[in-house]
Amino acid sequence: MKTKAKPKARAKRRKPSKLRWRARIVKPRGGNRRHAASPKPSAAPAVALLAPPSAPAPAQPAASPAVPAAAAPAIAPAAAIAPASPPLRPAALPSYAPGINLIGYARFEMGVGESCRLAAGAIRSADIPFGIVNYEAGNYARNGDRSWVWKEIAAPFYNVNLFHVNADQMSLAWRTIGEETARGRYNIGYWHWELPEFPDEYAEGFRHLNEIWVPTKFIQASVTAKSPVPVVRIPHGIRVDVPDGINRQTFGLPDRLFLFLCMYDTFSFSPRKNPFAVIEAYKRAIRQEGLPAGLVIKVNNPDPQEVAKLRETLAGEPNVFLIDRVLGRGEANALIRAVDCVVSLHRSEGFGLPLAEAMYLGKPVIGTNWSGNTDFMDASNSCAVQYRLVRIGRDYGPYKAHQYWADPDLEHASYYMCKLVRDAQWRAELAAAGQRTIRTYFSPDAVGKAIRERLAGLRLL
Repeated sequence: MKTKAKPKARAKRRKPSKLRWRARIVKPRGGNRRHAASPKPSAAPAVALLAPPSAPAPAQPAASPAVPAAAAPAIAPAAAIAPASPPLRPAALPSYAPGINLIGYARFEMGVGESCRLAAGAIRSADIPFGIVNYEAGNYARNGDRSWVWKEIAAPFYNVNLFHVNADQMSLAWRTIGEETARGRYNIGYWHWELPEFPDEYAEGFRHLNEIWVPTKFIQASVTAKSPVPVVRIPHGIRVDVPDGINRQTFGLPDRLFLFLCMYDTFSFSPRKNPFAVIEAYKRAIRQEGLPAGLVIKVNNPDPQEVAKLRETLAGEPNVFLIDRVLGRGEANALIRAVDCVVSLHRSEGFGLPLAEAMYLGKPVIGTNWSGNTDFMDASNSCAVQYRLVRIGRDYGPYKAHQYWADPDLEHASYYMCKLVRDAQWRAELAAAGQRTIRTYFSPDAVGKAIRERLAGLRLL
């Protein structure tokens, strides 16, 4: 009697991992092995653009001048800004004037405010009509920067809304500005985020948006994995204006000492910015190598407990200077120009503005070789510090315990501090390479050109 063959068991489908990593092994000084990893971007999902009422599409403008040629760095240049796939064409828009309503914290003296102001500079350089809607809801930083007040408008006027408001604040923005602002316009969110996994609780931020712009590939990979709309990389266009008459004496700093600078904002969460790692790396360089140098710590939006902890940590150390008073934008830029090197041993960065600003001014920089700053930093133009990835382990505001960030190698950072002080020729070559990178590929002209090309490709200009 024939027996029936047993049906083949179906293979169990493996659940996809929330985080997928590509890793390479690098060898730091001293022989330890550490991983340098980055999130693997997911394929962009199919999207359905919002379809405003139909109307004739405005004519495309002439192309803006090309960016001057320069040696291609091993970073993400302007040519890599546009997505690989052709831009999606939205439905025709009603008769709003072609241009951009730049909606954001234009007067606020913090990172997201500076992001808005940098965007204004890039848009202006591309000769795109625009106005600024100064948005204030949900922000408690000082709002005294009036450098773009002359471009402010009372209400949106143009056919594109560009929100320099992060995902977690978009719902409040719609309630404050009014959802009718979105109707009949192409709506873009310009977002920052600092970890590999974009939070599910921010999903409401996608509502009413046709696409998202982000400044780095790191954020692009994170947001793309959760986004129902296209995510396009448009970097910051860096320009640093420094007023005359502000020097080391203004800040009470010694004239002839090599000075490192660590600057951060407590609103950005100290555990992520990691200033105490910079202090420890400096201490090692001073104690083990006898380094003739000093360290400046600049705290924005100082918290009394944070300042007290810094003072306790710095007590008894030679040549350390803590600046905890509020500085205007011009003063902050002058402080960067006054020092010899900027250091950021961050655990994660969405972009890393102080590093880019220092490079613009021709200063060598030391920074953790992970997250957003790797779009413009590598071994050819900066001191890229090795690290290992660690689980956060506890919640810090929006940064949840299950996620990962970097633990920078302090010995490697200390080594770079010593080398920068003692090798003047290498220091000058590195600083010059960094300045070329920022002024060529991350200039207002380069970014403005990318913005114009993106919007023209969508037939919005």
